[in-house]
Amino acid sequence: MSLKEITIYLELNDSPFYGQVLSDIKEIHGCFVEPVKTVLNLRLDNQSKAIAFFIWDDGRTLEKQKFLFENYPESPYVLLSDKDFTNDDLVKYAHPTFLHLSKTSYSIGILEIVINFAERVIHDMKRSIEFDELREKVIVLENVFEESLDILMQIDPGTKQIIGVNKQALIVLGYKPEEIIGKDFSIFLPPVEVDEDAEFQGSLIESSALQTKLGTRIPTESSFRLFPVNGKMAIWATFRDISERKMAQEQVKNQKAFYEFILDNIDSDISVLDSNYKYEYTNPVFLTDKEIRKWILEKTDEDLAKTLDLPQEFVKNRQTHLEVALKENKNSQFEEIIQDNDDRKKYILRKYIPIDASETNRRRIISYGIDITERKLSEEKISNLAYYDSLTGLANRTLFIENANTALKNHVSSETLLAFYFFDIDNFKFINDSLGHTKGDILLQMVAARLKRVMTEVDIVARFGGDEFAILKVDVLNKISAAEFAQKILDILSQPFHIMGRDLFTTISMGIALSPNDGISSLELLKNADMAMYKAKERGRNNFKFYTTELILRSEKRLYIENSLRKAIQNNELFLFFQPKVSLKENAVVGAEALIRWKHPERGWVPPSEFIPVAEDSGIIERIGDWVLEEACRVKKSWKSFCHHPIVLSINVSGKQLIRTNWSHKVQSIIELYDISPEEIELELTESSIMENPERSIESFQYLSSLGIKVSIDDFGTGYSSLSYLKKIDADVLKIDRSFVMDLELNEDDRAICRAIINMAFSLGMEVIAEGVENAAQRDLLQSFGCDLIQGYFYSKPLPNDEFINFVKKFNETNKTNQPKLLL
Repeated sequence: MSLKEITIYLELNDSPFYGQVLSDIKEIHGCFVEPVKTVLNLRLDNQSKAIAFFIWDDGRTLEKQKFLFENYPESPYVLLSDKDFTNDDLVKYAHPTFLHLSKTSYSIGILEIVINFAERVIHDMKRSIEFDELREKVIVLENVFEESLDILMQIDPGTKQIIGVNKQALIVLGYKPEEIIGKDFSIFLPPVEVDEDAEFQGSLIESSALQTKLGTRIPTESSFRLFPVNGKMAIWATFRDISERKMAQEQVKNQKAFYEFILDNIDSDISVLDSNYKYEYTNPVFLTDKEIRKWILEKTDEDLAKTLDLPQEFVKNRQTHLEVALKENKNSQFEEIIQDNDDRKKYILRKYIPIDASETNRRRIISYGIDITERKLSEEKISNLAYYDSLTGLANRTLFIENANTALKNHVSSETLLAFYFFDIDNFKFINDSLGHTKGDILLQMVAARLKRVMTEVDIVARFGGDEFAILKVDVLNKISAAEFAQKILDILSQPFHIMGRDLFTTISMGIALSPNDGISSLELLKNADMAMYKAKERGRNNFKFYTTELILRSEKRLYIENSLRKAIQNNELFLFFQPKVSLKENAVVGAEALIRWKHPERGWVPPSEFIPVAEDSGIIERIGDWVLEEACRVKKSWKSFCHHPIVLSINVSGKQLIRTNWSHKVQSIIELYDISPEEIELELTESSIMENPERSIESFQYLSSLGIKVSIDDFGTGYSSLSYLKKIDADVLKIDRSFVMDLELNEDDRAICRAIINMAFSLGMEVIAEGVENAAQRDLLQSFGCDLIQGYFYSKPLPNDEFINFVKKFNETNKTNQPKLLL
């Protein structure tokens, strides 16, 4: 007997019968034996070989049967026992093959028969399983064929007749089975129309179609394959409805056309580049020339730059940002300037957007460019307005300070200085008022032009507004070098300016502050240079002055006075004192000058010479002047109770009050408020205050004169007023300045000047009053010259209101018949 190879797993047993079976199995050709303690613990990985199990009949026989049936259903098993099996035993164990060996009936021949039978069982089991699997595959294929969503047909290759169809074919084509079976399949499959979109991939044909019973054409993709059916070859035809795909393709095609239309007509330039930075698409905005647009495809920016003669920086800039977009996979945005053949600049805001095409595994970059030329030009214009003076083209204060801060930060040399120059044009307001603002603007432009010619590249020159200019000069060797440059500026600006047919001569006053000695910040240095400039003006203009620590002390004192003065009115720190005016003809007090006094809570009485200039410069003088006017009128009203004859009260007026609109009407309203006769009020102005705005002064005083209010010209002879203006003002009184009176008895020139002023006043029908009279000799000389009134310490110092009233009563009573004498 010849057996194929079979492996027998034999359970161990103490019975001698076990040894005999084991020995006999080994003797049979093709049999291999594997002793195992129990099959219940057996776990076999490879079950492809033929195996059988020899198990012992014991108390766990049913358990072992169940185990083998569940885990090794294809393998037979043989029951072993030292005693004979009865039919009841075999029925009890439900033994399917009744394979068993007992010691009493055992022989090697029976063993061979049992093993041979086991092998046949294994063979039959495998064939049964293979048949079941094949049957399952057939059922699956039949189900696939019948239930497929594709249209399936079986066609006889010889007659081309349809021998089978699935349900989907009947549903889609609208036929019954008997209307299709036996028909030529060509009635459903029109000739293939191959167009430019057709693709051939093996036996797969796109762009074909099937025709339904109703004549409707269904676009399909189809495949035809040969396979055997019942010993004959048949064609398996598969048709897939691609209506939705066709519709989607049409939609994509329409969308593509739509988006291309948008891209071609958008205001911004759009282009697409591949991973090698070659152009795949450009819209007309990117390149208007059609020929160049065709040419640029598959070309790079370097090729474009050569063709359009663009600078190499153009290519380098784009290359840098393209690499960022592609290698770092992030958007990259930058600005570029493109200059055409007419030297016109175009500013482009360009953005590179990386795109990953996952389906094709290709990377692209979208280039998106927006023309921002208009915006950039607007920004430049705004920047010019923000940082440059529109009249002169020089830097303005903002730009000067920014550049100065940078220069201070970067200046590290200990051997050189930074020099800040600050200057304005002397008497520029007079030039503007007399010649007109047009000529004044031309003058400023010409000054700026001259300054530009003497500046180096690192120097900074700016117009701060009005007629104020600032210069920053870096790396100045020493104070002498700074002074030499200042003198150079003075010299070039003192040369005549030829403006609209006439030569105009100007001078400037300049202040200089040096860093680091005079300050460490630009604002501090400018402030110190400004203070030095005002010191230069005090020294007579047309010169320059360096900043010193003395100036800062004066400035701090001035600031302290200004801040304190602003609180003085509301804190009732201001008072009016009155200095009598004596008539030389009547030898009586006929008038008084109201003089302001300030009693500071900490410093005590502050001299007017100290706080009046501060009030003038800071603009506080207008508030003070209004207070003086109203307070003087209030006090004047109280004098009616003791005065038997009117006392004319003189009130000083600032030039800044004069230029205010309706100031003269305010004076009128205050006088009327306190019921004062206009003839009893005299307004005193200096020559210089009148000349600040002659036309406005004339207008105001002509109106006040028409009301009967007197006008007095103070400090006459010390200013530069024009006699023609003096005549137009129609002043009532001229006051001789104390500078001509103080040495009157000793100085012949002073006596000549006083006589001339008095004679001129008489010729103009004006009264004359001399101030600063301190002795009898001065009084007598003035009386001999024909002077009308005098005031000064010879009679009385300025007095508080109560003391003034007592003085007037006593003086006028005492001197009704007597000669005037000194009263203190």
